Amino acid sequence: MTSIDASAKSSFRSRDDIHVLAAILAVTAWGIGPIFNKALSVSTSSIVFYRMLFGLPIMVGMAYLNGGSLNKHVIRKAALPGFMFAMSFITGFATVKMTSIANATMVGTLQPVLVLFVAPKLFGEKITKRKLLYSVSAMAGVLVVVMAAASTSGAHLNGDLLAVLNVFIWTTYFVMSKKRRDEGIHSWSFIAAVFFCASIIVLPYGAITSNDLGSMHVSDWWYIIGMALGPGVIGHGMMTWAQGHIDVSLASLLGLISPVISSILAWFFFQQSLTPLQLLGGVIVLASLTALVRLQGKMSAETLVVHET
Repeated sequence: MTSIDASAKSSFRSRDDIHVLAAILAVTAWGIGPIFNKALSVSTSSIVFYRMLFGLPIMVGMAYLNGGSLNKHVIRKAALPGFMFAMSFITGFATVKMTSIANATMVGTLQPVLVLFVAPKLFGEKITKRKLLYSVSAMAGVLVVVMAAASTSGAHLNGDLLAVLNVFIWTTYFVMSKKRRDEGIHSWSFIAAVFFCASIIVLPYGAITSNDLGSMHVSDWWYIIGMALGPGVIGHGMMTWAQGHIDVSLASLLGLISPVISSILAWFFFQQSLTPLQLLGGVIVLASLTALVRLQGKMSAETLVVHET
């Protein structure tokens, strides 16, 4: 290998590392989001209304600051993903209010499993028996977490079922977002357009169904701002950018970081207990998904070697 080839390889890996780090930063921000949500004193309808009201202009501003724009072409491309985002936006916030943070976020770890089943067909990514084995193991772990929830943890079956529904909605959005990014759409323009399309549903929904829009406390405003900047700008912004450069399965698998952060913070701030069986289920989930990440990395490295020889 020549010095030029070595330099190109090093540059490739550096860029790839940056994209992976951006995705990790995104899921870390998403892990903090449920804490803000749980701390808010108003209803889910008010939360989604103000979260979107603050988030939309911030995302549009970020698009223009980063060389993008909000135009008809991008809005058309973002229309369907924006609808799915709006549905996930509403169900996701409601889930955290209706069940424990541990359950709401742990059920969300099923997303990588769902992505693994569609990634081969839509993106040409390989799926192996080992991937399937780890996926089944992760699903079993999630079931243990949900079924073993203690009554003191704040877990409720309706909230758990809503969390499952949200996983399917969010996964659909996630895959659509990846496809749009692969088409070359500017990342910040796309997420701004997604927020614009979603706001057409979320803002009227919040305004019509809420009965406490005027009951926000000073602390609530700070939580809303924190959600708009953290899970919003950092979470959605960084993940949308990273999706244009890394495998959809890897981007999804990195989401296993979120429930760990959310559950620990929920225990610390809200004293939401975790039973021994839930802890065991959580270990199973994280161990299975970690094994999937390592397997994905090994397969990517082997593919890189083949391309270089």
